[in-house]
Amino acid sequence: MQFLKSTVMGLGSAFTMGSVGGLPFSLESTEPAYDAGLPDFILLRGKAKADGSSVAVFKSKQPSNALAQNALRRIKTLRHPNVLAYIDGIDVPNNGHVFIVTEDVVPLNAYLDDIRAEYGANSNEEKVLIAWGLRSILGALKFINNDVKLIHGRLNPTSIFVTKGGEWKLGGFELTGEPSMSAPFVQHDHTVDPRFKAPECARRDWSSVASSPTYAVDMYALACLIIYLHHPSFSSPSDCSRVPSGLSTFVKRSTDATASRRLNPDQALTSAYFESHFLRQMTFLDELAIKSPDEKVEFYKDLSASIDALPKHTAVFKVLPALKAIVDFGVATGGKAGGNYKLDPSESHMLPAMVKIGSQLSPDEFKDQVLPTLIKLFGCNDRAVRLQLLQMMESFAVHFDAKLVNSNVIFDNICTGFHDTSAVLREYTVKSMLHIADKLSDANLNTKLMKFFAKLQTDPEPAIRTNTTICLGKIAPHLSAATRAKVLLPAFTRALKDPFPHARLAGLRTLVACDEYFTYQDVACAIIPAIAPLMLDISPSVRDETLTCMADYIKKIQDEAAQMKVREADEERERQLHEAANPAVIDAAPVSTTSSASWQPPKPAAPISANDFNDDGDDAWGDDLDDLTSPTTTTPATSTSSTTASWSTPAPSTFSSSAWQASLAPKPVHVTPPKPLQPAASKDDFFGDWGAPSSTGSSASRTGSGSLSLQKPSAPTGFSGASASLVKPAEPKKSLQERRSEAKAKREPLGALKLQNKPKGGDNWDWDM
Repeated sequence: MQFLKSTVMGLGSAFTMGSVGGLPFSLESTEPAYDAGLPDFILLRGKAKADGSSVAVFKSKQPSNALAQNALRRIKTLRHPNVLAYIDGIDVPNNGHVFIVTEDVVPLNAYLDDIRAEYGANSNEEKVLIAWGLRSILGALKFINNDVKLIHGRLNPTSIFVTKGGEWKLGGFELTGEPSMSAPFVQHDHTVDPRFKAPECARRDWSSVASSPTYAVDMYALACLIIYLHHPSFSSPSDCSRVPSGLSTFVKRSTDATASRRLNPDQALTSAYFESHFLRQMTFLDELAIKSPDEKVEFYKDLSASIDALPKHTAVFKVLPALKAIVDFGVATGGKAGGNYKLDPSESHMLPAMVKIGSQLSPDEFKDQVLPTLIKLFGCNDRAVRLQLLQMMESFAVHFDAKLVNSNVIFDNICTGFHDTSAVLREYTVKSMLHIADKLSDANLNTKLMKFFAKLQTDPEPAIRTNTTICLGKIAPHLSAATRAKVLLPAFTRALKDPFPHARLAGLRTLVACDEYFTYQDVACAIIPAIAPLMLDISPSVRDETLTCMADYIKKIQDEAAQMKVREADEERERQLHEAANPAVIDAAPVSTTSSASWQPPKPAAPISANDFNDDGDDAWGDDLDDLTSPTTTTPATSTSSTTASWSTPAPSTFSSSAWQASLAPKPVHVTPPKPLQPAASKDDFFGDWGAPSSTGSSASRTGSGSLSLQKPSAPTGFSGASASLVKPAEPKKSLQERRSEAKAKREPLGALKLQNKPKGGDNWDWDM
């Protein structure tokens, strides 16, 4: 037994030193967090082992302290919004310490020092926060004195604690008890600060205390607390010159020497001093759960408009948790986060206030305190909530990462708005893309989103078509190069044809804004032709914008054309320098042969004299058409060489084959055509360029370089081998009818032969020359 006793005592000592009395909490330090001046406890900071949340740990200074044990017993049973919230506690047995774990709080004096350091002494923020705190303490006294019929017994600055949100909480229940002779405040009245002790308690007139209202002792102490807040070194209740005028009556009535005349907490709460706008907001927030939807809507709107006027710690740690609780409640009752659930329509109006509060936080704090709630809201099916999210996207999208944006929680839920029947929702869905486009994946941005935009460019609502074009222009830098090339120009030129003037104007301005993605060919071939009709648009603003755009584009094209000339000149200069430095070497072109013998230089043909054409004995015509001068027919000599091939060129169809003998050019790669009998066509001869018939009726080929011929060129003659020679047979003698036709054609005007064959119905040629 002695062993077990020593073991238990050892465990109690271990609990006291190593942890919070064996409770599931850990101490950040064994040193007091604040110099709170508590008579029976020291205030330590701790954390819950379950979730790491911060807590306040009150550890008794002495083991087995009766006052500490009374404080633990009372705080367990006193549950009120204005009373320090109890979480856990233990009275460690075997002469151990008393531990009380509460919500995370700081002593009143430490809080006041922080407020004055942040906002300045006697600032408006300090006055508002003190008024809010005093009203909270009055609420706690109303509960304790009027409802529970207890006397706190030791109300002073050391019994008041403040949360992170600025709420004042009543604690320090070491002397709390019923108004009787055995009450702790009677047995231990010597522990009470004399400045806060009621006259009957100072006289130890306990019978008067018992017969007086239960609030008399505590209201006297509260009046002294008010004096202390404005004059910390006060010595008596009469030293109240620094108390605000709104509280002077309260102080005088509460410090009346007659206990029965003192002010009731319930009456004090109706004072005009507690009717400020800030206090009304805080009161409504505490009663939010029982308010009607219409009242909530008005409150949310007013709260959003006045968020900037709230103290930051109040907005972050008081207002924000209350708003988050509404969403959590809706998710818990309507479905899981990201699932199918709805909130009260009035709750959509709280989002602006929530986002404004979040804007005061650091990025890490925002992700920890606001972002989880926003993610839950994206799963809400209520249109009012979805619309508020889209409208506020700019404020919180910066806190989204790419993984979250591309998840089905964010992007997929947003995309449902593209095909919503509500035009307003579709419009704001388009606008919201501006804030998340830089975080979208390639598939979501370049494929999925572009499909939605293509459909929205034909939306029945003009504003949606306009905003789609504007949004596309603004997110263009985030698109891939392939998507820009495929989407931008068709989309913008489509907007130029929109019947809505603002849509056309948006198309013009986005073209200019995105000109870096268009080539000069795009400008010249597509953009300028597309915007040209708008120079006479019915809308003056569109006309003015178009003229400005056209002038800019023309200037760009002119500049590019000038640069092209410069580049061409530079290229030509480089080419000439290159040719001068590297002269070209011209080699004889190889000529293929059909025989084993090699080509030999051809012999020049004998010249044809005028007598050859004027010799009547050799004209071979034998008729009376003396005006025709036909060349004589000659038979080319037979090649006697067995190793060389002869090459002859046929004469034009005007000449008789017997009147012309082929001659070989002096160079193997050049053939000299025969000299025409008629003079060359003049420069004004239009038909010459198209190979018009000659004066002799035949279609002679043009001899000029680069000329065109409508006749099929004659094929070269064959080649003779080693044992054969080329012999050109004499053409048969022309009949009389053929020669008369040639003579008639010679005497008629140029081109008459072809015009006579023109069909009666006409043709598609343009003969007007």
